[in-house]
Amino acid sequence: MKLHPLWLLVAGWWAWLVWACAGEWTSSADYGHGWLVLPLAVYFLWKRAESAGPREGVSGAAGWSGAAALAFVALSVMFVGPLEIVRQTPIHWRPILWAIGLLAVGNTLAAAWLTGGAKRLRVFLFPSLFMLVGLPWPPFVEGSVSFPLMQAVTGWSVGLLHMLGYPATGAGTTIALPNCTVGVEGACSGLRSLQAALMVGLEAGEIARLGSWARAALLAVAFAMAVAGNQARVLLLALAGIGGGSAAVEQMHDVAGTMVLAVLLAGVGLAAWGFGKAESGKRRPESLVAVASGEGNAEVGVSVFQHFSISVFSFRGGLSWLALGIAVFGFVGAHGWFLWRASLAPRAVPPMLAPSGGGGFVVDENVPEAILGVLRPDRASYIRESVGGAAARVIGYHFYWAPREGNANQLYHRPDACMPGAGWRIDGPVTRETIRLGGRDFTFNVFPFRGPAGPALMLWGAFLNGEPADIEFNTDVYLNTANLWQFIRTGTRTHSYEVAACILPYADGHRPTRSELEAYAARVFSALAGGG
Repeated sequence: MKLHPLWLLVAGWWAWLVWACAGEWTSSADYGHGWLVLPLAVYFLWKRAESAGPREGVSGAAGWSGAAALAFVALSVMFVGPLEIVRQTPIHWRPILWAIGLLAVGNTLAAAWLTGGAKRLRVFLFPSLFMLVGLPWPPFVEGSVSFPLMQAVTGWSVGLLHMLGYPATGAGTTIALPNCTVGVEGACSGLRSLQAALMVGLEAGEIARLGSWARAALLAVAFAMAVAGNQARVLLLALAGIGGGSAAVEQMHDVAGTMVLAVLLAGVGLAAWGFGKAESGKRRPESLVAVASGEGNAEVGVSVFQHFSISVFSFRGGLSWLALGIAVFGFVGAHGWFLWRASLAPRAVPPMLAPSGGGGFVVDENVPEAILGVLRPDRASYIRESVGGAAARVIGYHFYWAPREGNANQLYHRPDACMPGAGWRIDGPVTRETIRLGGRDFTFNVFPFRGPAGPALMLWGAFLNGEPADIEFNTDVYLNTANLWQFIRTGTRTHSYEVAACILPYADGHRPTRSELEAYAARVFSALAGGG
């Protein structure tokens, strides 16, 4: 048995995808399930190969279909270098991960078709597509799914609380209760529940070897249970808040999430068992989506692990080795470029700003664990109003991230993406103002918001390696793609990142002037001597 170069290439594609996603799988709670998707996909591949059984003398596809598959492999390896170069920059554009994932799937299916025909293609189809479940969704997809869900869950929760006789008011995705507020965000957005439902529904359908229609029905059941479970979780948190305030909400938060997940797993498992019983006794035809495991598979199957190769001296074999060499050259060349140009990259800097804690404000370093768990900053603090010497509502925040690989998640958490979840909407164009603090100039983005209490301006400064980050607001791109060539040219891969923000409410028709904004910012923040 000789290992065909196409399978070495396939292994490289999947290793690259896992490496590219590892940062988000580790740092983002919404995508931590990616670490489960990988072993599950390997397990599904093993079971399908086992049920297919061995068969001698199987050859790969020939003719135009084989030539097309080989052409796809040859074309896809030309993208390895450019994709890896862009992936290493601080742009952190999630469609890059999807491009790698789809090309990994395409190369896997092409290799299966070339080395084993339709039988081997059926073995690899579901496991390779299942890996896409772990890919982070582009932010515009996240927003179009999570925000409507959050708003719906908020409205339903307020209505249910009223039915139960409790006073509650919904503002955006925040539920105001008599003694606390419950924010329908983060883990309660419904996104994590839908991700879990998608993974569990596909997993249960594959384990039960259901037919196509039963799998579709099982996914519908899983999604319905995820939405209902998320609604139940928010309602439980609201009831806990009514009974015990913010402390009770914090205590119940993870417990309720675990309970909902357990019910989801049990419910989907029970539904899969029921669909399986309903299909028992019926003969299910083979399809490209599901490979039956009943009698006769040993006769029609093909082993994944036998007769792997065509001769390395054949024309196809030669082209396959060439494709593998081009892919390795592109990947190594991309990293070599950044290593060579690293001396030109701007240096990371320590924090440049700090909350002042004066002028009627209090610095609060007790940031909720839910926020820290999502953002993972190295330094974090809130700025609160001081009322009678006691800390009151939050009017700003300061976060800092030291340079490290995979710290892209925080770049998405910006006012245009997060403030609508608290009931605020942008009420005009976003402008940029230069604010002088401590004898130094700092560039802030000025967001005109309109919230439940009226209009307000938010000063939001984001600094990448000590320089103002040029961010494309209301898009799924973290940083302005106009900076892409600069990042590539200078070999910029890692960065320090700092965010300083404060919000200034005002009465309609009396928008603060630039000097008033500067005076307000000077009360909230002070410049650090060692930064920059």
